[in-house]
Amino acid sequence: MKRACFDQNTTPHENKDMRVLSDNLKTTYFRIKLSKIILLLFVTIAFVCTTTAQATKPAKRSAIVNGEDLTDTKGNVINAHGGGFLKVGNYFYWIGENRHDNVLVSCYRSTDLLNWEFRGDLLTRQSNPELADANIERPKVVYNTKTKQFVMWMHYEKRSDYSLARAAVAVSNDIEKPFTYQRSFRPFGNMSRDCTLFLDDDGSAYFFSSARENYDMMMYRLTDDFLDLKEQVATLWPGGHREAPAVVKRNGYYFMITSGCTGWAPNQAKYAVAKSIRGPWSELTYIADNTTYHSQSTYILPIIGKKNTSYLYVGDRWDGKHYFNSKYIFLPLTFRNDTTMEMPWSETCTPDVTKGKIGQASQNK
Repeated sequence: MKRACFDQNTTPHENKDMRVLSDNLKTTYFRIKLSKIILLLFVTIAFVCTTTAQATKPAKRSAIVNGEDLTDTKGNVINAHGGGFLKVGNYFYWIGENRHDNVLVSCYRSTDLLNWEFRGDLLTRQSNPELADANIERPKVVYNTKTKQFVMWMHYEKRSDYSLARAAVAVSNDIEKPFTYQRSFRPFGNMSRDCTLFLDDDGSAYFFSSARENYDMMMYRLTDDFLDLKEQVATLWPGGHREAPAVVKRNGYYFMITSGCTGWAPNQAKYAVAKSIRGPWSELTYIADNTTYHSQSTYILPIIGKKNTSYLYVGDRWDGKHYFNSKYIFLPLTFRNDTTMEMPWSETCTPDVTKGKIGQASQNK
């Protein structure tokens, strides 16, 4: 018996053609169906990937929680310890130590001081042969309006110990691009460890660093191009054993916060005041609690709003045994008058860069 789909009057050749046509139709059908399945699979995968990416993308931060991991906009822990800040255009830049792999100094930026975007590594061990076996600490950057360059000063050591005690300098024409390393040296023959930079209103720049095994705090004025030292201005609190300097100017008075020298362990910070950057500086006065809320000073950042200006203390909460577990502390500084400064504890910190204010939630430490 012949198949019902073929006419009994057709020739064998015609039957063969019809069978081929039927097979082709089946093949085309299955190809179309397979294409739809593959397309559906790709759409499903794309949807899952997009949904997963959206689910894992860090939420926009509305406040800094002190002592917790601070991550960037991609969810990676920020590595900018011992760092400094500067405002360029609409961005605040945070530049600090990064000891991961072969990195030495990294750069982040933010428009609100809450959400930080990683912008790149400014110095690595490959930047210069002198950096191949170096430790870089407390990098600070200022902008020179005359040379149109960003200039970085820092503490330079070998990885093995702290015997070199040198200052080092690097420059760049772009804050987000790698810096060109210049050199390391001892300022006027003095040891130089924990350090900071301060740019005054008149465009002059000053370098402060711990010397004589951290017993003295030295103050130097930079040359006009900021690449060298012009003069040794003063030895502050000789024998005082101070480190981790941070300097700011408010209402015509200069304030400096420093810590004692207790290794990785925290201690109570002290501050001093001067009417002139060149001194005389006042005696040291305690601030915060007996551990500075388990932190060490690195920078004081003015937040200049449309009507108000606030001052933000930034400190490192070091973990000496596990460096990469070190955290950050952001706290508002308050002033009873032009020469008295206080640092109340706050569990969270909410800078408002538009209003120039700092919100806080005071709780037990």
